[in-house]
Amino acid sequence: MVKAMLEQGKIDSKQAILLLISLVLPTAILTAPAITVKQAAQDAWLSIIVATMIGLLIAGLVTGLSLFFPGKTLLEYAEEILGRLPGKMVGLLYIWWFLHGNALILDEYASFLCSALMPDTPVIVFFVFVTVVAALAVHSGLEVLSRFNQLFLPLVLGLLLVVFLLAAKDMEATRLLPVFDKDAAAILKGAVIPASWFGEIVIFALLIPFLDRAEEAPRVAVTAILICGLYLLICILVVIMIFGPHVSARWIFPTFNAIRVVSIANFLERLESIAIAVWMFGGFAKIGIFYYAAVLSSAQWLGLKDYRPLVAPVGVVLVALAALCRNIVELLNFLATAWPPYALGLFEAGIPLLLLVVARARGRGGRGA
Repeated sequence: MVKAMLEQGKIDSKQAILLLISLVLPTAILTAPAITVKQAAQDAWLSIIVATMIGLLIAGLVTGLSLFFPGKTLLEYAEEILGRLPGKMVGLLYIWWFLHGNALILDEYASFLCSALMPDTPVIVFFVFVTVVAALAVHSGLEVLSRFNQLFLPLVLGLLLVVFLLAAKDMEATRLLPVFDKDAAAILKGAVIPASWFGEIVIFALLIPFLDRAEEAPRVAVTAILICGLYLLICILVVIMIFGPHVSARWIFPTFNAIRVVSIANFLERLESIAIAVWMFGGFAKIGIFYYAAVLSSAQWLGLKDYRPLVAPVGVVLVALAALCRNIVELLNFLATAWPPYALGLFEAGIPLLLLVVARARGRGGRGA
């Protein structure tokens, strides 16, 4: 079994929840406000609620499918459901998606650090540095990655919430009016992009076999999605109430700009350093999780007994893919237009739904599939 060969670590439900939060939240909270507000204006917060509901549906689909095949990862039960060759093709597609998605995350992360911290530093420096650090964490295994995340993420979430509270004096609730100014189509369109980030929880299908209590997987996934949805909702509300929908839509990183305006009695200010620290950790954690998924699934697809020899080659591929994107504007345009049908339509909902339907039709699975 994969647990005995590729990964010997185990994680508990709390660690799994925190991993899934790190999987979804860091990049969503950074760029989702601008993309969503462009579509739904001041009703963008309604789009986040819709996106959270879509995320819950995907979480239920992924965890339900995994529990039909206890002890097996997505790549394993894809072969059992579809047969060896089609299952291998599905596995290869997911390996590509983990690599491609992580390259986009790395590019977004490095672009933010360049613009906010070191504008004169070539972006390739951040690509290499972050990839090397993530590679060390991935090489150490799932338990080490989870413990690192468990140590810092609660602090990060707490700091972020405090900063949002400090920004309250600059907010005006009237900027949220009129409610339902946009039609349902615009609100739904605004929901699709954040829903594609929530849908990244499909990676949980690789981690469920390593839960010490796999039966808690549905609760883990739902809790993580609800926490991510709450934070993203707060973020959207803060941005709109500070800048209004028209200005918010023009920023590349509106959440960062919202934190920069915080100033308490000309004493407590320049809090963007906290935001940079939050995203430095959050981005690293998310890159590490996608990196781990790519390496683990590649080793499993190749039939290896250890994934660690693949850590360095996968890192080289990751940096090369990230370097293909020319600038942050091009990246955000891709995320706003091509990413939702590509990620949400195929990898996050389409293939898992197909696997569930075929499994039920063929009577496959150990939990009544």
